[in-house]
Amino acid sequence: MGFIRNIKNSLAEYISKFLAGDDVSEYSGIGVMSVDREVAMKYSAVFSCVRVLSETFATCPAQLYRKNKDGTREISTDLQIYDILHNQPNDEMAPFGFKESQMVSLNTGGNSVCLKLVNKYNDIVGLYPLEWQKLRMERKNGQLLYYYRDDSTQNIEKTYSRSEVFHVPGISFDGVIGLSPIEYMASAITLGLSYEKFGVKFYQNGANASGVFSFPGALGDVAYERLKKDLAKNYTGLANTGKPILLESGGTFNQLTIKPVDAQLLESKKFQLEDVARCYRVPLHLIQNLDKATNNNIEHQSLEFIMYTMLPWFKRYEENANAQLLKPKERKAGYYIEFKMDSLLRGDMATRSAAYAAGRQWGWLSVNDIRRLENMPPVDNGDIYLQPSNMIEAGQQLDQAGAMTAKITEMIGKGGRA
Repeated sequence: MGFIRNIKNSLAEYISKFLAGDDVSEYSGIGVMSVDREVAMKYSAVFSCVRVLSETFATCPAQLYRKNKDGTREISTDLQIYDILHNQPNDEMAPFGFKESQMVSLNTGGNSVCLKLVNKYNDIVGLYPLEWQKLRMERKNGQLLYYYRDDSTQNIEKTYSRSEVFHVPGISFDGVIGLSPIEYMASAITLGLSYEKFGVKFYQNGANASGVFSFPGALGDVAYERLKKDLAKNYTGLANTGKPILLESGGTFNQLTIKPVDAQLLESKKFQLEDVARCYRVPLHLIQNLDKATNNNIEHQSLEFIMYTMLPWFKRYEENANAQLLKPKERKAGYYIEFKMDSLLRGDMATRSAAYAAGRQWGWLSVNDIRRLENMPPVDNGDIYLQPSNMIEAGQQLDQAGAMTAKITEMIGKGGRA
């Protein structure tokens, strides 16, 4: 009977602690206030959200533009910063990995900081990310200073001024130092990890949670210890699941009805996933939760993700890049940095075709404009814009045949026909 009581008490005690939230220190080894980047990324919801945000951000190229006096703009390659952001940020990273690391830092630590690599003329020739966890900021005499402790320098801190680093803060109270999402989501992350630990614990030993053993009389100490060793060796663990149990002395095994679904484990795990996705503002279908998704609403949710989640990140990064990576005279000359988001806004083929057709018919897209949007080479005479014949000023008549005849005559004359 003591063996039965031990099983019941152990399972009941664990479930009680789990529901009360007291199992964190005993079973998961973490506390609410001790959640750091490494621990948080072990939670699948956090890992998925950070991955979606960072990879989406990294897919868009950073372009250098120059605005002309007439209001038009053109892509420019005149400045070194174009090559840094578009081709090679430093000797060790490609642009994708560099931008991805920036977003990972922003969505775990709330800040991304890069050391500006400069030549002897103090021109920026590269950017190298610094780990935010190894940085501390301090304001002295009105000047912001960054203290960085690298693993290679052991206890020696390097000091950088504001002009020596490229710092992009996330959401912030003071606009200078970003708030860490991991720190502010610590409770939600801890609870989510606790659910996962509970699931592992629940399934780890089949005999613990699957039923109880009963015997007509009390077992002696020797028989009790032998039964425990036999169960631990031959009947517990995933490898022994479903294996029939041999009992002596009239013993019976009674199946328990406690299931993870009965304990609302699955529902609770889904709620925690939604809670983390809400904090990162990531649609559930992007982290493989399709419970509420349909073919009709996924496209709209994806568009909202670009508009309300990614666009603020792009604008935050662009404005900091323009302020910190371009010189005042370069900004005055019309140079600015902007991410090209066209690929994120592309719909399916049917939607794009309808949009192109409308643009072509109403005169604001040419054939070559459309081909450029589809990454196709231009064609001859593809820059002609059409004008709808019924779009003329009221009270005026347009002689289409006469206009066409005049146009053909003019083209023939330019061709040198006798």
